Amino acid sequence: MPFGRKLARDAAGGSEEEYEDTEVEREDEVDLSDGDEADADDGNDEEESAEQDAGKSAKQPLHDEVIIKSKAKGKNPGGAKSWQCKHCKKSFTSSFTRIRAHFFGPPPGQKPNISRCSAVQTDRNLYKRLWDKVQGKKGVSNPVPVGTSNPLADAFATVERDGVDMKIMEFIAANGIPFNVLRSPQYYEMVSAIKRAPKDYKPPSYEKARTTLLDACKSNVEKQLAPVRETWYTQGVSVVSDGWTNVKNEALINVIASNSRGSMFLYAEDFSGLEKTGDNIAQFLLKAIDEIGPSNVLQVVTDNASNCKAAGREIEKVHKHIFWSPCVVHTLNLIFKDLANACPWIVKTYKAGKQVVKYILNHQHCLNLFRSKSKLNLLKVAKTRFASHYILLKRLKDCREALAMTVATIQWKEWAKTGDHHARTTADLITKTINDDVFWDEIDVILSITKPLYLLIKFGDGEGSKVAEIYEKMDTMVGEIKEVMRKKDNPHHGDLDKVLDIILDRWGKMNWTFHCLAFALCPKYYDLQYLATNAPGGIARKAPNQDKEVMVAVIEAFEKISEDVAEQNLLRSQFNQFVMKKGLFALPQVQLDAVTMSPIDWWFSYGGETPELAEVAKKILSQPISSSSAERNWSTYAFIHSVKRNRLNAKTADKLVYIHANIRLISRFCESYKTGPHCRWDMDPANSSLEESSLKLEELRWKYLEGNFVDDEPTMDVDEETPARKKRKITKTKK
Repeated sequence: MPFGRKLARDAAGGSEEEYEDTEVEREDEVDLSDGDEADADDGNDEEESAEQDAGKSAKQPLHDEVIIKSKAKGKNPGGAKSWQCKHCKKSFTSSFTRIRAHFFGPPPGQKPNISRCSAVQTDRNLYKRLWDKVQGKKGVSNPVPVGTSNPLADAFATVERDGVDMKIMEFIAANGIPFNVLRSPQYYEMVSAIKRAPKDYKPPSYEKARTTLLDACKSNVEKQLAPVRETWYTQGVSVVSDGWTNVKNEALINVIASNSRGSMFLYAEDFSGLEKTGDNIAQFLLKAIDEIGPSNVLQVVTDNASNCKAAGREIEKVHKHIFWSPCVVHTLNLIFKDLANACPWIVKTYKAGKQVVKYILNHQHCLNLFRSKSKLNLLKVAKTRFASHYILLKRLKDCREALAMTVATIQWKEWAKTGDHHARTTADLITKTINDDVFWDEIDVILSITKPLYLLIKFGDGEGSKVAEIYEKMDTMVGEIKEVMRKKDNPHHGDLDKVLDIILDRWGKMNWTFHCLAFALCPKYYDLQYLATNAPGGIARKAPNQDKEVMVAVIEAFEKISEDVAEQNLLRSQFNQFVMKKGLFALPQVQLDAVTMSPIDWWFSYGGETPELAEVAKKILSQPISSSSAERNWSTYAFIHSVKRNRLNAKTADKLVYIHANIRLISRFCESYKTGPHCRWDMDPANSSLEESSLKLEELRWKYLEGNFVDDEPTMDVDEETPARKKRKITKTKK
């Protein structure tokens, strides 16, 4: 049967004949038959038609809702008539069947053949009154057979849905809510909860929402975070912290608890009345460590400022087993800064490129000409901290053809001749720069040298546990830069030693001990096939236990995290069993899984024979390497505690940020976040800002980018380092 009627019949549980009988009974009960039906049936006689005409006022109550302009032509009194609707004032010529379709729509599976009454569609009460009038009994609906559609219910649903949708749209538009909110699973949960609410439900008031309900919501989120907190005992946790100034010019410092499970926002406190000295920051972080549990905390991650470094030393004095780690991404970004200061050819090219971008973006006529030739936009990077040199020059290279076409147009040449002497001189300089092949060759050289560094910054800035790979990736980056700069066609191959000194110097200022321990505990770096391949630069790979510098750092780390000498000896003994692949570690399948599984999962699966070492490995390998999660948290603060909401006090803003950040963390554990309509719902594809939009520069999604290479950090301590790290740095250079 067409239009799903067979499915409806099967759902009713009867035969085809029974189903047809049921439909006839429904039509008799509604009693909406007219002359058309008699016309369609050749078996009806004139006597039956006369009876219908005599009782039309009773059987055809919708005639009262229209004005009959002319009678039907021909012998059949129930034929087509000219009539006008009293409600929408439209005129038609049809039978009574279409009068009914005009008010209630066609029966299921049939075409309308007449326009609907706009007045009835928009007025639910009028619709119900007419329907009750047709039935003959107000408020009583006809029984609907199972498996058939109810036109009344369908029509009510259409009118109600349209009305509800309109109210939602008005709420969104009136309050400036982004459309991306409608992708949020919480939006659908809210609508479902309202549908299930009792009839007398009233929405929460302004006072209730900002006080008791906000507190209750925060408590509810805390309960949902219980699975994340449980991982702190098995995988450990790092305390990540960063500072910021809000719209009220209040100094805030936040606390994030981060491991491989995710970064959980705990709180942010106002530091306005205190000086940000090392001691004060240390006391603040020690309080957070006590709340989390000192035995669960393995690492404190901050930026590289000297006061944070002093705070890290104080924390290590109180808790011997806790490491202080400077942010890897901040340290790597300083390499860009050092290279720009040490290499004049980078400074010259970057300044010229920046001048081209600034000139075009600041002149509307030039910008319009450029956009007519290019699908990409030039990036004017803000004063932030990550890899601006690479990003600006990379986008400039991608737009080279469009820029050349722009300056070659007649409109550009005519426009460049206008203005005063300075304007004409600047336009000529920009034209010469764009047409200069040497300029573009320098860009290619700079990008080829700095691309490995850029990719490593991008790697370190992401979420998740990456500590096991950072040492190897640093080694790989150095090898790739050596390969590029040793090429004969590289005009700056003479600066190789200078570049390597800068990189190795900054590398020595990272948490060498922690990274080496994680590298040594990663099972995939002992795979024979991996070790058989050469590293970039042609250097043969070595297992971590064959690298003297790594093993010295591993011994230091075991000494730091152990409570006594006996525990140190036990860890070294179990580490030997792991490295020598004895016992369970000797099984072929275990060695195969070392390459295919994540290091954390591998130790959970096969660390039973070395339980103490396995516990250390699971905790060390679960830690972050950067403070990016704390920095991104300030974006949430800026979104919630904005200029338009500057009356929020710090406590209320802190609660809102807690709920906002941690609900998103919880949702990422759900399968619906990976696929379906709620996939990555918290990433706004319509956002055009550099921080949040998905740029085409190799999928860049960073929060901060360095804009001015000549600026320096006044609080950065770059001179102090331990003698041990100096020695390692020199050894690494020889290697």
